[in-house]
Amino acid sequence: MKFEDSYTEPELRKSVVFVKHKGQHFTGVSWCHPDDNWSEITGCRIAEIRAQINALKYEHKLAKEKCEECRKFVKAVEQYKCFNPDDPSAKAMYRQLNRRIKAVNDLAIKIGTIEFNLKVNIAAKDKLLKKVHDKKD
Repeated sequence: MKFEDSYTEPELRKSVVFVKHKGQHFTGVSWCHPDDNWSEITGCRIAEIRAQINALKYEHKLAKEKCEECRKFVKAVEQYKCFNPDDPSAKAMYRQLNRRIKAVNDLAIKIGTIEFNLKVNIAAKDKLLKKVHDKKD
């Protein structure tokens, strides 16, 4: 994944980040809540993570399509009368299918982890800012 560009619009309290992954361009956007203090760095970081999530979701979609093609091929080959599941070539075919399934599952876990961490970090930042604000008063 390669960072391409970013910009902020302080008047709108908006940050946008562009990344490139697997030949495609992805965008991440973050908006500052009206009650929060505007931070260009925080906004760009959140937007960058969202762009990365979008890129990983695209990669997940591609991996799922490859996995489904492989699964359909395996299912079609299994229909032949002379198919022997104990043959080394059949075992290699199953191994490839299992590797693709694992890749899809690993990407889904990675996306879920990143999304969860983003939510946790935003909540922790809000909690910290609230404590700082309360101590100032």
